[in-house]
Amino acid sequence: MRPLLFASLRLRLLAFAALASGLALALSWVGLSLLFERHAERQVGADLERTGQMLAAAVRTDGTGRPVLSATPVDPRFTRPASGLYWRVSTGAGEVRSRSLWDGRWSPWPDAGPAAASASWQFDTTAGPFEPRIIRTARLIRPQASGPPVLVEVAITHAAVSEARAGFASELAPFLALLWAALMGAALVQVTMGLRPLARVRAELSALQADPAARFDAAAHPREIAPLAGAINDLADARARDMEAARHRARDLAHALKPPIAALKLQAADLPDPAGGEIAQTVQVLNTAVQAELARAGAAGAERGTCQLKPVIDRLLMVLARTGSPDTGVQVHLSLPDSLTIPLAEPVAFETFGALLDNALRHARSRVEVSGAVAADGSLQLCIADDGPGLAPSLRDAALTRGVRLDEARGTQGLGLAIARAYVEGSGGQLMLDDAEAGGLAVQMVWPGSTAAAGA
Repeated sequence: MRPLLFASLRLRLLAFAALASGLALALSWVGLSLLFERHAERQVGADLERTGQMLAAAVRTDGTGRPVLSATPVDPRFTRPASGLYWRVSTGAGEVRSRSLWDGRWSPWPDAGPAAASASWQFDTTAGPFEPRIIRTARLIRPQASGPPVLVEVAITHAAVSEARAGFASELAPFLALLWAALMGAALVQVTMGLRPLARVRAELSALQADPAARFDAAAHPREIAPLAGAINDLADARARDMEAARHRARDLAHALKPPIAALKLQAADLPDPAGGEIAQTVQVLNTAVQAELARAGAAGAERGTCQLKPVIDRLLMVLARTGSPDTGVQVHLSLPDSLTIPLAEPVAFETFGALLDNALRHARSRVEVSGAVAADGSLQLCIADDGPGLAPSLRDAALTRGVRLDEARGTQGLGLAIARAYVEGSGGQLMLDDAEAGGLAVQMVWPGSTAAAGA
């Protein structure tokens, strides 16, 4: 059994949107934090450069080449040992450093070697005297034309920038989480609207199932679904052609078998009993099967459609009354809503209920009940019951088989119940035989809710 995530296209799309947007926002969170850190480092570097410029303006060298400062920065952190803010001014002959640097050491500046002064301030992140990382800015200057070059360095601990970055990241995370939730809401709306055309496809498929002549309206679908609608139409057309060809072949075969069957029937009549009677009975079974196939082929494909049942029953009773089919004294009671609709085309409904009513009237003693209604679950339920002798349960399956006659004295061919069953099942319903309340036979027909709704 497939996991629920893979069974639903909606959940697949939403899961992909959640993953993609979450990954994008996570990368954005990392990227924005790094950008903030770079920006903070540039701001810190600018402050260090201003301090370095003040030191560069105040530095001189004495006769021995050692640096001498006329003024020092006033920030109190420069006077507190290991405070995290340091400066150092050095030449080859000696150096002057802030009290905060104390006895700490840091790595030599890589550009301190050239004899010429540097044209601009240089920035770098290195190991600190007391911290794992510091931000340093440095520049080689020549305060006196004849004096040695002086390296001016100012540094600050990187912890301040790291703390600022952590604070920014912690404040950014809830905002990105809310943004992710908003994006997921937008994705839900997008997926719902994007899958809405599939509901139309489902409705048109139901219409195609109810009526084989129905087709998809490709122009009414989005461009991406129109090829699918066209392919379904092509498949339905091919199926209709195949079914029509099969019906023609079945009808042609049945017509081709009629002359040989008639000849066999005549030949069997000339044979002495019991062989002649057995052959005649076999030929009769074959003949009824051919007649059934001709009847089915004549109306095949017409099961699908709809019609109102009560007018059909009324017209059938009028026809049966004029032909004298009902037995004298048999009353037909109808319990049918005027608007009750069945999922059978009108010609097929006439053939189906004509056979069932004729069967009920021939066997009833005094009463035939025709009832129908839509059940609470949406299914359509019909019943034709009589008060005749009924039918033993062991014979009911045989009564629904083509060509089987349980009433030889009547002269019928045993096709009525079989053809009625075929039509009902062909329209998505079910036909069953049961005991009637009055003691006779009850023919029950049930169409499930989805089939009945499609027919309506």
